[in-house]
Amino acid sequence: MAGIPSTDHPTDSTSSICITATFTAEPVEDALVYWLKEMGLPFQVRFAPYNQVFQQLLDPASLLSQNQAGINVVLLRLEDWQRFEKNDEAAPNLEEKLERHVDELVQALHSAAERSAAPIIVCLCLASPSMAVDAQQAGLFARMEARLAAELEPVGAVHLILSSEVTTRYPVREYYDAYTDRLGHIPYTTAFFTALGTLLARKVYALQMPVRKVIVLDCDNTLWKGVCGESGPAGVEIDAPRRALQEFMVAQHAVGRLLCLCSKNSEEDVWSVFAHHTDMPLKREHLLAWRINWQPKSHNLAALAEELRLGLDSFIFVDDNPVECAEVQANCPGVLALQLPEQVERIPRFLQNVWPFDYLKVTSTDRQRTELYRQNMEREQARRSASTFEDFLASLELQIQISNMTPEHVDRVAQLTQRTNQFNVTTIRCTESDVALHLRPGRAENLEFLVVDVRDRFGDYGLVGVLAFKTQADALQVDTFLLSCRVLGRGVEDEMWKRLGVIARERGLASVAIPFIPTAKNQPALDFLNKIGLDYRQPYEQAGWLYVFPAQVTIQ
Repeated sequence: MAGIPSTDHPTDSTSSICITATFTAEPVEDALVYWLKEMGLPFQVRFAPYNQVFQQLLDPASLLSQNQAGINVVLLRLEDWQRFEKNDEAAPNLEEKLERHVDELVQALHSAAERSAAPIIVCLCLASPSMAVDAQQAGLFARMEARLAAELEPVGAVHLILSSEVTTRYPVREYYDAYTDRLGHIPYTTAFFTALGTLLARKVYALQMPVRKVIVLDCDNTLWKGVCGESGPAGVEIDAPRRALQEFMVAQHAVGRLLCLCSKNSEEDVWSVFAHHTDMPLKREHLLAWRINWQPKSHNLAALAEELRLGLDSFIFVDDNPVECAEVQANCPGVLALQLPEQVERIPRFLQNVWPFDYLKVTSTDRQRTELYRQNMEREQARRSASTFEDFLASLELQIQISNMTPEHVDRVAQLTQRTNQFNVTTIRCTESDVALHLRPGRAENLEFLVVDVRDRFGDYGLVGVLAFKTQADALQVDTFLLSCRVLGRGVEDEMWKRLGVIARERGLASVAIPFIPTAKNQPALDFLNKIGLDYRQPYEQAGWLYVFPAQVTIQ
């Protein structure tokens, strides 16, 4: 697949961030390079020729088109499309031209996303002050930004930054330089280019770094002001900073993060606060799990990780107490422990500047994640009450559907390749562009994709598995074989393996070849392959194994 195997760094030494802009953008490089080094991402930053946005998106030989293994960036100032128009042209004509430019840009981005495996970041940059104070121009630009947002939302590989996000994240008082704009079409001050480079780095971080799935919250002096066990529910206060924190966490819940509590308290005292302060943004139904007791918080975080079947490196822990944060850091080094500022009025700004809270696009599975995990917890209760594991599996009434991938599956398939670690035989990471390329007809490199949907009597797991393969010589050669940990050990992996065998036999192929490339986390995938095919394995690249099953063996 057009993707990259998981490594310590998600990029290789040849990866580039290629930038095209409607203005001279080279001053953004210093800040961007600084942050790339801080993150340990070995990207090179390269710039396309001046004001060649459309050429870069449409020409297959351009810098951006050739950047298949990196990230492409488009910096766009809408007024630049009017920069060289005649001053005496009528405003409606200028508006029509701008609308045409926007439509052409959308088409060009669609074309580039279909042709390239590299994700595209499009940043709409600030207009000059004279344009910003012109109500007619400001309204026109706002309409065009909204139009771009609506048109590009379905394009999974394109990630849009609105001009309002630039000013909200990193406000710069003196952002415009009229002299350098006239002299060399360098419209911004050094301070603004620094802010812009930082924001681009945040988007690169969100694209490249593993997602933190769980946020664990302290209660006293974190969710509210005061100690509920001493003051009682009426004695604690939901002040403005804590209300902002709760609103922020509810927003995180809405994009798919799992919210939990970890507090040294009695449960009765904590729940009494939720019952008393009914106007709190954070409700009990937002919470998936909790550990409210007097145990060390590192112990409770480990227990939550075991209950949710997630690694501690998926956790963010938020607490006001530096001692508690230090204890967690010492005993759960995979957890990102965040101590809230002592000056509580800084809490909202602090949260807005924690990059691991960022997200790019939200899938339907993300929005349902808390409910999906809640169903898993019900399944676990059923498992514990069953007399045998076989009885438990039978009680689930499992339904497995394996079908061809369609365009609406692309975002979820890409997400699974990026996030699935335990049952993933090759751990090839793919962007949405990588996956979408294989749906284009006529490409010799195309892989065939199957997706796996699972449900049981407790609910719908959703799309949890992916198979990608191609016919090579006399074998069905597997590229990707992955399954979410939510359904491991319930027979789904066996059905996926059998389906590969059915396809091989239907095509008259002699074997099914499944490679295994080891990582620090995919031991469950190796255990499965060894269980079904220890006699059929042979050494493979990167200290891995290749399992070549005779097609008839998969009947078993």
